[in-house]
Amino acid sequence: MASTENSPSPPMASTSTSSSVVTLNVGGELFQTTAATLSRAGASSPLASLGPSSPDAPHFLDRDPRLFAAILSFLRSGRLPSPPPSAALLAEARHLSLDGLLLASLSPASAFSPLSLRPTALLPLTGRVAPSAVAIVPSPHPASLVAAHGGVVTSFDAALASRTSVLTPLPTIDSLVAVSPALALAGARDFPGVQLCRFLADAPATASEALYWPDSPSSSVLSMAASEAASHWLFASFESARRNSSAVVAFDLNSLSPVVEIGRKEVFGADVEAAIPPTKLAWLAGHSLLLAAGSHSGPAGMVGDIRLWDVRASSTVPVWEVREKEDCFADVTASDSLSALFKVGAASGEVFMADLRRLSGNGTSVDPWVCIGDRQRAGAATASRRKDGNNCRIECYRNWVFVARDAYVEVWTQVEITSEAGEKKVMRKNWVGNGPSMVTADGEEKAKIVSWAFGGSRMALARVDQRSIEVWDSASGAISGNR
Repeated sequence: MASTENSPSPPMASTSTSSSVVTLNVGGELFQTTAATLSRAGASSPLASLGPSSPDAPHFLDRDPRLFAAILSFLRSGRLPSPPPSAALLAEARHLSLDGLLLASLSPASAFSPLSLRPTALLPLTGRVAPSAVAIVPSPHPASLVAAHGGVVTSFDAALASRTSVLTPLPTIDSLVAVSPALALAGARDFPGVQLCRFLADAPATASEALYWPDSPSSSVLSMAASEAASHWLFASFESARRNSSAVVAFDLNSLSPVVEIGRKEVFGADVEAAIPPTKLAWLAGHSLLLAAGSHSGPAGMVGDIRLWDVRASSTVPVWEVREKEDCFADVTASDSLSALFKVGAASGEVFMADLRRLSGNGTSVDPWVCIGDRQRAGAATASRRKDGNNCRIECYRNWVFVARDAYVEVWTQVEITSEAGEKKVMRKNWVGNGPSMVTADGEEKAKIVSWAFGGSRMALARVDQRSIEVWDSASGAISGNR
């Protein structure tokens, strides 16, 4: 990107260069940029129609120069100089009629509405490998996203207008975490270390650093989760190359040093089920708890462990744990705002809920789960050993619970029901988009969802064998065309 798009600059000596410079007087302050930068605001924005002008005859905008400086920086780089976006900045962006994708990228998580989600962009990826993982940068940053395809991690700016790719040492990537617009973390189940992918505005993208389990540097990465608190921690689940030991290690992302080891397990003899490593991690900031869950499929069926760890206390004893046997989870997650755990039963495919406020100690003798779907279907599936829930995914975002079933997404919402017995809260199901249709509007069969992510007002989907990322948004409505 040209240097004239990175910072205001004086008139250039070259006639050809100066003829493309746009000078603006915004509330008494001068700004210089290019027509190409302003065109990124979108055809409906008055900024896109501003042509070249000299410092002696600048375009005048009677607006707040501080807000305009942030918007201009965002148009140049897709990043804001000082997140989070304020209400005043969003109002200014709407006043200037910024393109819908730009507004969506600036919209906070509070603008998210699952029933208003609509496809807004299709982001093609280079190469011949379909994406294996996708992640969205969490608040308070604008909702830029990263995608892993093969051993490559590609970062899209918040406006989805430009991208940067970096080749990691991993031949394939299974887990991906977006910490900030400048940092993404990648891991693989068959290769050691967490790769740090850096996307700096003023330097080439790099993947030259890695984080390892100190006691077993050759260990592979099964899952990751990051905290959004001031501690700025990464939690990574490691398994040794011989698959006879595992642990979750917390790293301080400021110093890149390991802080604490959690739940170390050792396999003795053939007792694999006694030391199932976590393949799903989730951080509950409001409760200061780490969810760590893993399952094992053997001749007797699926067995799984779910544990909650207080990382501030002892790292050897979980605050709660349960062994799953009947209708073991296909996937499990946790919600801070709903104070609950949620799982999809591997046999039934039903969604179950466990209230965090009622969990204590060892849960092996007490079933904590309440089916929020069809109880009869759950019981019948367990008895017949069906596997309706295999390959289902479940994730919580704000006050909603999402379940990916093959090619479509269902959403569960907590509602209050008033009756003669009083008020009670129940979970109700709905569909994202057009519901459980397996074909598109063009009559093509939809591909199964292999990875997804939520952030800001967006949902991003990666589908099997599709070399692109679907972006859905609820803040700006449907937008035609691909980027």
